[in-house]
Amino acid sequence: MGFYSDSISKISSQAFPLAPKGDLVKIKTVDERHYGDVVKPHDINEVSESFADVLKKSVEKVNDLEVNADTLTQKLVFEPNSVDAHQVMIASEKARIAVTFTKTLVDGVIKAYKDLSNLR
Repeated sequence: MGFYSDSISKISSQAFPLAPKGDLVKIKTVDERHYGDVVKPHDINEVSESFADVLKKSVEKVNDLEVNADTLTQKLVFEPNSVDAHQVMIASEKARIAVTFTKTLVDGVIKAYKDLSNLR
């Protein structure tokens, strides 16, 4: 028999325990630091401000993706050796997907608002 079949027979003949035993470590869970820092809003306006900030940051990220794609496209036109075509295509597709997703969300919000206003 060859080396390969000898090593397989050695591996298959070894006994592996079904329940491996290791070091048992007890964890003390009475310390308040174990629960993490949970920050609860104290005012209703804090929640709405944070949502507005998140929404604003998301729209800014979409805008940054568009600006990056436009910049790379312009570089490709004026300085073709400075960027690769695949970088331009990836940036353009990221921007297109982000804009499409944002437009879909806006359309959904507008439709929901119209549906709620027509419930009267």
